[in-house]
Amino acid sequence: MSLRAAGASRAFSTSTPSSIPFIALNESAPVVSLTVAARAGPRYEPAEGVAHALKNFAFRSTDSRSALRIVREAELNGGALSAALNKEHLLLTAEFLKGDESHFADLLADVVRSSKYNKFEFKEDVVPSLAADLEQASQDPIVSGLEALQATAYRYTGVGSTLFANPAVPVKLDDVKSFASKAFTRSNLAIVASGLSHEQVEALIAQNFADVPAGESLLPPPAQYYGGDHRAPISDAHGHPLPQDHFFLAFEAGSHSNPAAVAVLQALLGGESSVKWSHGITPLARINQQVDGANVRSFNTISQGTGLVGLHVAAPQGKVTDAAKMAVQALQNVASGAPAAEDFNRAVANAKFSAAMRHEGARHVAHEALSAALLSNGTTSLEEKLSIIENVQASDVSSLAESLLKSKPTTTGLGSLKQLPYAEELL
Repeated sequence: MSLRAAGASRAFSTSTPSSIPFIALNESAPVVSLTVAARAGPRYEPAEGVAHALKNFAFRSTDSRSALRIVREAELNGGALSAALNKEHLLLTAEFLKGDESHFADLLADVVRSSKYNKFEFKEDVVPSLAADLEQASQDPIVSGLEALQATAYRYTGVGSTLFANPAVPVKLDDVKSFASKAFTRSNLAIVASGLSHEQVEALIAQNFADVPAGESLLPPPAQYYGGDHRAPISDAHGHPLPQDHFFLAFEAGSHSNPAAVAVLQALLGGESSVKWSHGITPLARINQQVDGANVRSFNTISQGTGLVGLHVAAPQGKVTDAAKMAVQALQNVASGAPAAEDFNRAVANAKFSAAMRHEGARHVAHEALSAALLSNGTTSLEEKLSIIENVQASDVSSLAESLLKSKPTTTGLGSLKQLPYAEELL
């Protein structure tokens, strides 16, 4: 769903008198999305799994509403409620028809300021849902691979903390309550809205969030990058091997002064196609043509003050090493000299397109990206983001690739342990 609809489209970013930063997008849209983001991701949690439990407590009983009433009112008003979690932030979202904003803004504020965190809901609903989420994630090699990659890179602390609670380390309800009281304060909130005007959002915040405690801003723990290797077997729910093994190779990129160069490097390497049924023309996309059954792509997981940029290789057993060597060679080619003008211009155009899609593409993606910018005091101006990318030089990208290859890597391999490569075999 696009945030841009027919008619005028405006975006404002500011802070309310109650110190909650917000941004309003595309006020002409007929469907409203209202997201409250909090510094309540695993990076900030006091104990393992607490952020996951807090997310799964969303839209359960509050001081003024039962969980059943919340569901009934959402359905009677024709709305949908959801909660999402990333490494740094918890996002509570209400989507509804324009005209019902007063009800849903009040509901979101009610969840933030007065959720009851009942013991019976914790035992009967939240704990089982935590185990179900973990089970589902364990069957997804990309989710579990990226989780293991970040945990290895940062040793299970800060942004390396897992998104998922583990039954082997039970979450304590008191820890959830304590974390909520610190994270759900005005100093740790940001609001992103689509389908409402700047003035409407400001009025809703003033009316509904004024009595949320001010609190103190939570500071992210320093990100210490270590690197290393992790590998593990993986199978489907029935214990059968998957059709592809997976290998991730990444480098720490958060310390570089030009984060836009990371975006251009990712687009330059590519791996994805812009046209269905086409392999694409990027260096990594060509590997997908040369190695039967391979799917190679670049990625980055940028967080506040740190991040990883790297390569993901999925291929049938016995072919992962060959595809990974070719992918590393593509990165080495960028490091050995400035890319050709046509390739570089393509990468810049695709990096700009990706930035624009994160700003005004799918609403859940845009709200996640913009709330992260608000909570980290980053730019929320699309024009500024595109201008920064346009100013990246080809030499910036080649220098970035060179510095990455000189740094300590992090690898994660899932599949046949004897056939997955190690970093020293590739670099």
